[in-house]
Amino acid sequence: MMGLVATAVIKIRFFNITEMYELYLTEIHIIIIYYTYYSSVLIEDYLLKSPVRNNFLILSKYKVTLVFLFLFCCLFAEEIPNRLTPGDTIIFVAPSGGLDNKRISRAKRRLEKRGYIVLYADDLLRSHGYLGGTDDRRVEEFMDAWKNPNVKAIFPGTGGYGTTRILDKIDFNMIKENPKILVGFSDITGLHLAINKMAELITFHTPSPMYGLGSIGNLSPVSDHYFWKAIEQDNPNGYIIDVKPFDLDESIIPLHGGKGRGELIGGNLSLINTLMGTPYEIETDGKILFIEDVGEAPYRIDRYLSQLRLAGKLDNLKGVILGKFTRRADEPPDDKNSFSMMEVLEQYFSHLGVPVLANFPIGHHKYNISLPIGILAELDADKQIIQILHNPTK
Repeated sequence: MMGLVATAVIKIRFFNITEMYELYLTEIHIIIIYYTYYSSVLIEDYLLKSPVRNNFLILSKYKVTLVFLFLFCCLFAEEIPNRLTPGDTIIFVAPSGGLDNKRISRAKRRLEKRGYIVLYADDLLRSHGYLGGTDDRRVEEFMDAWKNPNVKAIFPGTGGYGTTRILDKIDFNMIKENPKILVGFSDITGLHLAINKMAELITFHTPSPMYGLGSIGNLSPVSDHYFWKAIEQDNPNGYIIDVKPFDLDESIIPLHGGKGRGELIGGNLSLINTLMGTPYEIETDGKILFIEDVGEAPYRIDRYLSQLRLAGKLDNLKGVILGKFTRRADEPPDDKNSFSMMEVLEQYFSHLGVPVLANFPIGHHKYNISLPIGILAELDADKQIIQILHNPTK
């Protein structure tokens, strides 16, 4: 009986006055509830046999269990941001690298055409070396966005470099108390992973204002579809990510078949590795890992993956989504007599015994599908789809 229960995943919804929280209970949670129920039976038996049989003191085992379950849910509730609706306010920020005026202006016009109000600080286009401002100014701007009650979504303008310099200056309690949509990719992975771990808020690995919304050709159709589906549409039963109807000019490559279910976690591989050994280190146990990168030779990706393997981060995955490992035009070509990028990926992931898809359209590429980080999902490598199992917004 317990063997069956321990492999189950139970979804619980409950209401706390104005907010709905959604919680996923896995085997350890179910075991705790089971033993709490058993303890409540012993308490009831003791009270029934007590000389003072005051009905007020005799607690039903069902009531004890329900009270515990409610408190447990309050403790582990996952924060879900409100979805966007035209007329809402979006704010651009620069927590990483500096921004390009033309691209930012283009992204602003496109969002306004869709019906949104777009705000940003007067000094958004500032620069400080290769950064989009000093550390203090970047974190100040970032936290001001979370404090602003009129803002529904925070759009970092670009990645680049710089988020890891400000993580220890961020007020994660403030973020948890003011849940909003956060988008972005590349260096923004630092913010995604830190907020996922410290504030337990669902965020979104998506195209950015500079690379996607502000690109000359705008978002590609597949990127556009799943971007707005994730942050704007109501998906009460979740939704399926299936790129086959978009007839892309590149194919997904299955490295291992099957199905796996777990929370989505991941982002840019070099940022994931940078955060190893810090309070913001990625947690992969029982989860579906997705990774991508740009400008990295196969031997460097090998080094990053070796670190993850040695740290045990590949030991108990439920699935793997390998995105684009894009090379820049000005980079020297890879050594044809050595391992290719795909060979390196196969060496690390094809033998894990979990579903693995490679060349999935996420990352530094014209095809960059949005993935909610922290959401429960199911990866079906045979059908080459990702099923988002509940609403990433409310």
